Amino acid sequence: MYKKKKGLSSTVTTVLLIVLVISIVSIIFFWFRGMVEEGVTKFGQNIKTVCEQVSFKADYDLDSGTLQIVNEGNVPIYNMQVKITSDGNYETIDLRENPTLGWPQGGLKIGATKDIPLVGYSNTNLEITPVLAGTSNNGKKYFICGGQYGKILEI
Repeated sequence: MYKKKKGLSSTVTTVLLIVLVISIVSIIFFWFRGMVEEGVTKFGQNIKTVCEQVSFKADYDLDSGTLQIVNEGNVPIYNMQVKITSDGNYETIDLRENPTLGWPQGGLKIGATKDIPLVGYSNTNLEITPVLAGTSNNGKKYFICGGQYGKILEI
């Protein structure tokens, strides 16, 4: 009358449930951790709001092949990224990482001017975007301000 049924013991079932719950919780934790940005501050403010205070002027002299950048704002500019677009192709130059361009070691101070040699560019667009240095819990961090804070030059 009674059939012998085989199944998992309650101990094995409990262990499997615990492993399943731990796996799901760890997946959710790492997913959420990737979505949360680390807070970077400058002057005690979120660095994104400091980007609104950045003001600079950029001009390109076609004869000498130099890009002149003037920091007109009240925020030191740590670095600049220059996106050079020509004929549907583009390249991005990080002024600080290229020692031949002579970007100041401490960045472009308030009121300072810097001439950058960018020889050989014509019929191109230069998109110049400021990079700020701030602090976080893990030390010094760099933040590239959005394109709305940059300048576009058509040469």
